[in-house]
Amino acid sequence: MIPRNAALKLALVFAAAGALAPASSHLARPSSALRSTATATAPTTTATTTRTARILEHLEAEGDGAGAGASGTLRGIEGLDRAWAQLRRPAGGPAPAPFVTEGDVGAVAPEFDVVVLGGTLGVFAAAAFQKRGLKVCVVERGPLVGRNQEWNLSLDEVYDLVKAGALEPGDVDGAVGSPGRYEVLAGGAGDLVASHFGSVRAGFNDREVGPTGSGGALQEVWLPSVLNVGVRPDVAVARARKNLEARGGVVRERTACEGVTVGAGCAVVALAGGETIAARLVVDAMGNASPVARQARREANDGADPKPSGICCVVGTLMRGFDADNSFGDLIYTNEDARVGGPDRQYFWEAFPAMSVGADARTTYLFTYMDADELREHTVMDQFEDYWDMLPAYQRHNAKCLAGGGRGDAVERALDAGDLKLERCLFGLFPTFKDSPLPSRWDRVLAVGDASGVQSPLSFGGFGALTRHLGRVTDAVAEAVDAGALAKGDLAAVNGYAPNIAATWMFQRSFVHPVGSGRPAAFVNRLMRQNYENMEALGDDVLRPFNQDVVQPRALLQVLGLATLRDPLNILPLCYWIGPSELIEWLGHFGMMLLYDGAHHVLGKRVRAYSQRLPDQRQGFALRRLADAWEYGSGMDY
Repeated sequence: MIPRNAALKLALVFAAAGALAPASSHLARPSSALRSTATATAPTTTATTTRTARILEHLEAEGDGAGAGASGTLRGIEGLDRAWAQLRRPAGGPAPAPFVTEGDVGAVAPEFDVVVLGGTLGVFAAAAFQKRGLKVCVVERGPLVGRNQEWNLSLDEVYDLVKAGALEPGDVDGAVGSPGRYEVLAGGAGDLVASHFGSVRAGFNDREVGPTGSGGALQEVWLPSVLNVGVRPDVAVARARKNLEARGGVVRERTACEGVTVGAGCAVVALAGGETIAARLVVDAMGNASPVARQARREANDGADPKPSGICCVVGTLMRGFDADNSFGDLIYTNEDARVGGPDRQYFWEAFPAMSVGADARTTYLFTYMDADELREHTVMDQFEDYWDMLPAYQRHNAKCLAGGGRGDAVERALDAGDLKLERCLFGLFPTFKDSPLPSRWDRVLAVGDASGVQSPLSFGGFGALTRHLGRVTDAVAEAVDAGALAKGDLAAVNGYAPNIAATWMFQRSFVHPVGSGRPAAFVNRLMRQNYENMEALGDDVLRPFNQDVVQPRALLQVLGLATLRDPLNILPLCYWIGPSELIEWLGHFGMMLLYDGAHHVLGKRVRAYSQRLPDQRQGFALRRLADAWEYGSGMDY
């Protein structure tokens, strides 16, 4: 289901597109993957006369922040495709110098309790840490600002930021009322919540009726309060920063971090220009592209960058001109079966109103799940060409100029005529790894968010993954500093094994059309239609958590049981195409989910109470992290 920010979920925080990062959104949420965006005029290039190149000429604004479109739209796509080719077919070469080293730092006294590396999402963690009484510094290589396009969340996830301490209750303003079924509430220009729409849809097999009258039977499920709130990143980041600094925290923006040295009494962060900062704990919030995360994975893989276990490729736009119906969002949607016989892939859509730009503005994403098979020929540029082809059929009910649907040059003609206005182009590759969460490999260094690998292979992390775990991580960091539980063994318990995240790998695997597979083209759509029908029948208590990327074992057991009763003939083909090894592995994780669920309900409160009475609070810290693992690993935090 993606993207969470790009679900199913992207409105992005960006790194330069040409950088290779072994790294969520669903898509409407930011994450530090290989990606880029552009609002700058496309540069002149001799290599491109494609429709994508022509359409990108409609972009007018100059720049959109550090990294975002900095290399130009077309150069960004081409650079991302080069990085994608290198990821599939690594050429080898010497490993980069270690970013984290262990050594003698002398008698340096820590200036801060915590230094957070990476500010665009890290500032939320930093503000929460500071409210817990820690002295915190944020280091950000660029300006610490957010984008001016929404991140999509559910309203309860926005309030998670308040509960954790990153935001104050008064910071949540704007469109926080209760919209009707087909109503969109809009916040003011400086409000946090820019949009709040009453309807979000999942739909499968919506194919246009062809000249012979053939077409697909659309199945739609309307979802309860899932990713139906658009938060302004620029406002969110500014308010978190204000809270941090008002509480005594420090921000070092436009300051690159060049490495971390871990010593016996502190960790020393080296900054550009020769300056250093000493802290008791370094928190890595730089995302999957983090050099800390890359080094950790490389050291666990005999010194070589490992191939990601899964990739989500996303392209999309923010455009104005959706004047027919812009009253709802799509969490996950298909209008064709898998494409087979060439680059094999199943495409999914996601779309949301973008009220921060205008009442007729809409963000649409086309995404697909892939593996990093060296024979896979799919490219980001090719997916953009498919995007322009498929968008008219997908959005024919939302924009009058696309009412005719069809393929071809309808979008280009609408842009040329001024019926559509292109505001921004977005594209990215979101890698993730099975060996996640990523264990701490050094004392005094802890990863959070996407850098930690605490992300679903369905949603690929981002802002939603951060908000869900922020309260848990804030408690853990405050307790670790207070108890001196800063050894790597202590910190490894913060991001422990999560069987519900591990179990989602089978779902992600079912969305990937393997290279050269004989899997039926309708396989994914049939699976999705059946699962959503079953979840809808079981009610919101099952439907809502799953679509917020929270897998709970008892709910999942109900869905599987109903699927077996309703469509028993699909069980054997499903097992065959997913494969026995994936199924056996999944059964192990599912069993652990049930065990964690039982442990949480039977022992969780007792373990937490007992841990507070222990004289050695390092032991108490470890027991509370075990209770956290039971709670979050079974989805009972929801």
